[in-house]
Amino acid sequence: MAFVGVSEQGKLTVGEKTMGELAQEAAEKAKVQASQIRLPEFLLFASLIYGQPVPGVGLPFNQLMVFVIVGYALTRKPVFELGNWSRLFVILGLLLTYVAVVSAFADPSEYAADWMRRLSRLIATTGLVYVIAVGQLHLRSAILGYSTALLVNAGLFFAGLAQDNYGGYLTGYLGDKNYAGLVHAVFALLVMTALTKRWQQIVVLIISCLLLWETGSRTSLAGLLFAYLWILLAPRLVPAAKVVLLAVFWWAIGFITEDFADASVFGDRTGTDALRARIDEMAWAKVQQTGFFGQGLGEAYVYDLAGDRTWFFHNSYWSAFVEGGWIWAIGIVAVTLLVAIRPLSNNDWTVYQVIAQGVGIALLICALRLGEVFYTLPWGICMGYVIRVSIIESYTNQSVELFGYDKIIK
Repeated sequence: MAFVGVSEQGKLTVGEKTMGELAQEAAEKAKVQASQIRLPEFLLFASLIYGQPVPGVGLPFNQLMVFVIVGYALTRKPVFELGNWSRLFVILGLLLTYVAVVSAFADPSEYAADWMRRLSRLIATTGLVYVIAVGQLHLRSAILGYSTALLVNAGLFFAGLAQDNYGGYLTGYLGDKNYAGLVHAVFALLVMTALTKRWQQIVVLIISCLLLWETGSRTSLAGLLFAYLWILLAPRLVPAAKVVLLAVFWWAIGFITEDFADASVFGDRTGTDALRARIDEMAWAKVQQTGFFGQGLGEAYVYDLAGDRTWFFHNSYWSAFVEGGWIWAIGIVAVTLLVAIRPLSNNDWTVYQVIAQGVGIALLICALRLGEVFYTLPWGICMGYVIRVSIIESYTNQSVELFGYDKIIK
């Protein structure tokens, strides 16, 4: 056991070394770890790019891999303690229990998805948030793995080797244009936290914006734009002004995604916008028919008689309400807003906390028009990162600065 004492200069010592020397050594060790990539996490998260269904399983490959990743992570020792954040997982557990009870007693409609299967995905996503938050996954490797897969997917797409289902808009193995926009928007922010040099961050910023533009997703572009604006402006504002800024964003999103819809840079979107409007009209009618407790998991869809097919909602807020009523919808939105963005908190933030808030902004905006956003794979990764950053904040408040950036990316 090392001897703890006080040196002649009045400095606290452990053995022959002062606490300052030990902190410096720990910081150097953390910097070495920060530059490393752990192969299992890199490959596991890179595999999440593939979203095609797995025969005989009933789940897309990337959703199946969430179970694999959580199982792998649980074999590793946590790095951090949740502390007060354990209450959040109690809240999430109660919300999941509530929506499960609602679904169990609901009368499913003809084309509704299997609510048990959907509930298992939500539970796996909760597990993903947890293992990221407590450090059972090497987060830098995970972020770089998925980001690298996005680059490879884009390269294969533009080379004509990956599928193109949306008239030239970037999808590839992601499968869906809205989903492609969502992941490109949030990972444009997350990958910035895994890089240490300014030139690397600038290059990634340029590439991320170009790839996001190629998805043709106006909502994702708006989400990333407002996330950057929040990162630049929010640290300079008092809480009341940040609430006003959120209101301005909410007002401006309509102009960006609707009034700017006919801009020539997006090409002729008349047909797709008309289809989206028809789906929204049917979805809103279903929202109005939904009671306080919701209709159960798997019900966030509409049946189009004209096309003889079903469509999922484009609005994730409406989806949450139809599936779980006011309690589920308010609960999930409140968790995303108050945990990720924290508009009423003080401004003593690290750059990584500000980026985490930008991620929250992007999620809330993308949820307006990109279908299922809340409690999805991207949402789980982002919320795990957000909580991890907040946990590190508590370490920083009671220890030395080495628990800042170096611990975030471990």
